[in-house]
Amino acid sequence: MRYEIQLPDNKSLKIRRMVMAYVRDEEIPPVSDMDGSDVRVTWRALQTIREASVETLRATSLQRDDSVVGNVETRCSTSLQTGNTFVPPVVVDVADCGAAYRFLMPVLAATPGRWLLTGTPRLLQRPILPLVEVLRGIGAEIERVGDGWLIRGKTETDNDNDGGLSLTLDATQSSQMASALVMAAPLLGLRTLHLTTTDIPSLSYLRMTLALARDWSGTAVGRNADPPNMPLARDWAVEIPGVDMPDVPIGAHGDWSAALFWFAHARLHPENEYALSPLSLESVQGDAVITKWFRMLDVSVSCRDAARVRDAKFCVSTPSCNENAVSKRTENIAKPLSEKPRMVLDVRDNLDTVPVMAALAALLPADITFRNVKNLRYKESDRLQALADQLAPYAEIELSDNVLRVKGKGEAIVAGAGLDTKHDHRLAMAFLLFPGAVLDDVGCLEKSYPGLLEQIKSE
Repeated sequence: MRYEIQLPDNKSLKIRRMVMAYVRDEEIPPVSDMDGSDVRVTWRALQTIREASVETLRATSLQRDDSVVGNVETRCSTSLQTGNTFVPPVVVDVADCGAAYRFLMPVLAATPGRWLLTGTPRLLQRPILPLVEVLRGIGAEIERVGDGWLIRGKTETDNDNDGGLSLTLDATQSSQMASALVMAAPLLGLRTLHLTTTDIPSLSYLRMTLALARDWSGTAVGRNADPPNMPLARDWAVEIPGVDMPDVPIGAHGDWSAALFWFAHARLHPENEYALSPLSLESVQGDAVITKWFRMLDVSVSCRDAARVRDAKFCVSTPSCNENAVSKRTENIAKPLSEKPRMVLDVRDNLDTVPVMAALAALLPADITFRNVKNLRYKESDRLQALADQLAPYAEIELSDNVLRVKGKGEAIVAGAGLDTKHDHRLAMAFLLFPGAVLDDVGCLEKSYPGLLEQIKSE
């Protein structure tokens, strides 16, 4: 049976485009029904900031009435004081969206007004302090309170360099903090960003940000950048010494992280064929590397202008060139694999792939070692510990500080067995691969892949 699968847009690309459009062009691109909750949360937050900014510009001072702009419920009892007047901050609630949390911090610091950046308790535990300290170092007024971060936004920064601001950031816990500064660079006057080390997790996402900035301004950015002295925000370029940006196109907007689910699903269901679109093999999305990984599991990939994926051992059909086909058929099977597949994957740049690949290892079974995984502890949940706990009945687990090894046992899954998603969309996506398992929360899939359940049910 053949199934056509329309993938959601890559949320990392879409959120970055949204923030950059606001910073550089004062626009907020629309969202669609297929967008996940992270994209919609970012859109609402930017609407709140824009509406509040317009009111601030109209006002003769920063004094405000008791209303909260943007129809966002106020969860903070703290107000900032101007003279004898208490000023309630404008609440910017980003729920559990880590990208909006970090990306909007420098935007708010450089936007006149009183702001409360807030979200879920788990979000407020996620790393952001290195970014805050850098902003404080150029004069930003940011204070941690119980419900989030109180920010007094202003347009001027402490900058003694007429050629542009130069900052140094520790991004070892999240490359999103570096991306946040790159996107807000026109507001901050930032021209050069030094990283304490370029050995950071998910560096591919920082390169994605640089690629978007490159295409926005038509100016080279990265290690060999020659940033022009141009006044327009859209033409602003940032140099990051030590960071190379591969000369690859941004590619199709379909999400390779979502495609991974169907690659794994096809590997587990030889009776089906899945055609996925829209995807590009040449893409700034780091998770496109899964095509190489699945070659190790007897999957071949070939196409000129869009990825064509087929399981060489089991697929006998040829997919069309303008879509992705992930196939696994029962015809013409030479013989089953004589040994359990073994793989060692460095996932420093591909942390979002670990849950699905770990679940696949348990189910095939396969023996997969994941290296450079420690930052999985800082996601929507402690994904590293959650995977070790939930997969233990189905695999031998070896877990250290920075390495996870999953050796699948190949045992049958008990129908009705419960799996705890920790309300984490990546874990939920991975656990949906288990036939007959009961997940405690599938609503969290709305974060990145709201249509997944309906697509699975259509099989």
